[in-house]
Formats: sequence, C-alpha cells, structure tokens
Amino acid sequence: MDLAHRPTADPLLRLLAHGFATAYHHPPGAVWHAPYAFHLTASAVPPGPQLPGTTPRTDWVAAANWSVGVAVAARADGMLRCGSLNHPADGAELPLTGPAAPAPGWAARPYAALRALAAAGYGRGGADLHLNAALPAVVGLPVAESLECAVALAVAGVHAERGARPLPRARLAELLGAAVPGDDALRRAVLFARSGHLLAADGSTYRSLPAQDGGPDPCLLLLTARIAADGHEGAPTGAGDTALANGIALAVREALRAGARSAWWPGKRPGRSVLLLAPRDRRAAIRTAAADAFARRGLPVPRFLRIALAAAADRADRHPHPPTTGKE
Repeated sequence: MDLAHRPTADPLLRLLAHGFATAYHHPPGAVWHAPYAFHLTASAVPPGPQLPGTTPRTDWVAAANWSVGVAVAARADGMLRCGSLNHPADGAELPLTGPAAPAPGWAARPYAALRALAAAGYGRGGADLHLNAALPAVVGLPVAESLECAVALAVAGVHAERGARPLPRARLAELLGAAVPGDDALRRAVLFARSGHLLAADGSTYRSLPAQDGGPDPCLLLLTARIAADGHEGAPTGAGDTALANGIALAVREALRAGARSAWWPGKRPGRSVLLLAPRDRRAAIRTAAADAFARRGLPVPRFLRIALAAAADRADRHPHPPTTGKE
C-alpha cells in the first residue's frame, strides 16, 4: 500500500508522500526517515567498563526519536528536482553533474551531498525529492547532517533498486565527510545508531544509557527557549539575546537544583536549547522549576520535548514507524 494511504504510518510521513505525489504527479519510489542526532555530555553517561591504563570515553552521540523524512523517485536525466514541506514556495531543479546551479538555502547542503555522491558514481541519474523536517530549526537539535544522510540514502537506494551499485553506509560516511563540511560524529549517529544505545563519536563502540532511577529507559528533556513577544530572534548580540541567555542559564541551575542529573547543549555550540537528564520521578518538578525561572525573567515559558534514543535511518515505507509522542 502507498505510504500516503497507510493508516498506521507516521502522519508526517503520510503527508510527505502525499505532498510528493501532488508536486510531481506520481507516487514516490521510496520514503526514508532519518533521526535527528545529538551529542552527550560526559556527566550524562555513567562510567562503563574500561581496559587497564585507558581513560573513560567522554565523546558520545545518539539518535533522537524525532526524524526528517525524504520521499524520492529516480530520474534518468541527471537532474535533481527538489521541494520541501517546510519551504513550499521554494523548490528548485538542479544539475547533479557539470557546473552547479544556485540552490535555495534550505537545499544547499543536501544538494552538495548529492553532487558528491554523483561524482563518486552513485545516483548520477538524478531524482525527484520532497523533504520534511519534523521539528522547526528553533528547537535546536542539529538537522543538517540528518538531511544530508537521508537524501543520500534515499537517492542511492532508489537507483540501486534499478540496478545501480549499492552504497554502503560506511562509504557514504566517508564521502560526506570529505565533501560536505559538518559534524562527522552526528552523521555516524544518523547512519549507525541503535535504539536505546549511545554510539562513540568515532563509531567504534556502542553502549546502553541506563535509567538512573530504575525506570525502563532514561528520560531526556529538551528545553527550548521561546522567542520573546517582540519576535526577537538572532545571535546573542543584543539586549534581548543577553536576557535569553541569562534566562537559560538560570533555568538550567534551577533544573539541576530540582533533580536533573546533567545539562548540556545538543550541538557543539551553545544555542537556545538545552538537554536535561531527568529522573522520571523528578520530571514534573524539573519542568516547573525551569518554567518558573523563565517567568521570573519576564521571558515566555520554554518548550519541552521528551527525547528517547532511537535507531538509525531506515526505509519508512517498508518498516512501521509509529507516530512520535514526545511532546511534553
């Protein structure tokens, strides 16, 4: 059954498949989903077994239970026709070989990734693509690496089904690392993550992240500061940004005081979002303490999302992908 009409599929992926068919007047050949990925702070990971004379690992990444989606169909003319549910009026038709064409901002990195694949002999025939990111950029989870891996897997996959050579994920990681600036550790999480597990940043080993309160799984909360009522949004250079940064710092202190075990940025640089490791029985108190900290600063109450450790990118139209229920 076409994913757009499969009642048990993720609603966003059904919408993506329907949007693809509406835009290109034929159904997609495949639909992929790829998880958002994030870094973990060393304080969030309990020490594990280690060999004598070695130091504990502190560089871990993981995949989140929120994903980007890609609907794709193969072409044979070397062109990439791409659109996005997040940017409905900003599609493009771009060559994968020869001189590059100007791409819309949202498509620049996926386009660079697909040109790198084409140069290596994968997906040179081109594709129709339709993308969707489940979370807005302001939430703060890194998304660029997820989109790059998703479009590369989708395009290479539909061409492999038509007889082209398949693209191993290890080879994809090498190609993207060499051709597209980005976070290689996050790409490894997108490509190789296991549900319920952390992955070493160099991809060498996995380990579980046990719940510290005896629950069935660890509880991660993503706290995201909202834009102020005046709509201010930008790099922390103005008074409004300073107030926001101070509000986040105060909220983190109060969350730790209320029982959060660790707090850290999900990416490599500070932003408007913070991940909290929250014991299950303290989750409500942590949310209340953080929200009160923002209110005392006269800032809008932050958003909270529950984050679970998910598996790597996969075909969504072959395997069930239940709707995400992580909103707090």
